Amino acid sequence: MLNSNSHFLPSNLIVGVDLMDEQHAYLFAELDALKRRCLEHNALPQDEAKALLEALEVHFSSEHGLADDVAADFSTHDRKHQAMIGGIRKMISEVLHERMDVFSLIRYIEYWFERHILDEDRPLAEAIRHYRKICDA
Repeated sequence: MLNSNSHFLPSNLIVGVDLMDEQHAYLFAELDALKRRCLEHNALPQDEAKALLEALEVHFSSEHGLADDVAADFSTHDRKHQAMIGGIRKMISEVLHERMDVFSLIRYIEYWFERHILDEDRPLAEAIRHYRKICDA
């Protein structure tokens, strides 16, 4: 994984599937940029929050495609993605209506994303690597 965002992805979150690792690094970079802008303005930039959601949805779609490529059951994983997107949408609304602070939202996304990579994406990546190894043999 060699790209300009690779320093945003901690080594313990690298799963060993280039597309996933590159997208994870990009998402962490986007989250870091959002955090910096929130600190500068003490507010949530709506367009940037929307862009982060869209990037998450693209990433989730990519993972679904990777799972389909190796015939992995993706139903539970997908439900977790959908729950996360729904949770973030709700929290963004809460922030915009001043019922929640933006930094709670950012902490939630960071925590959820790290846990998800460790608990869900690692096993998916292992299945992908195993499938590719069998196909290459």
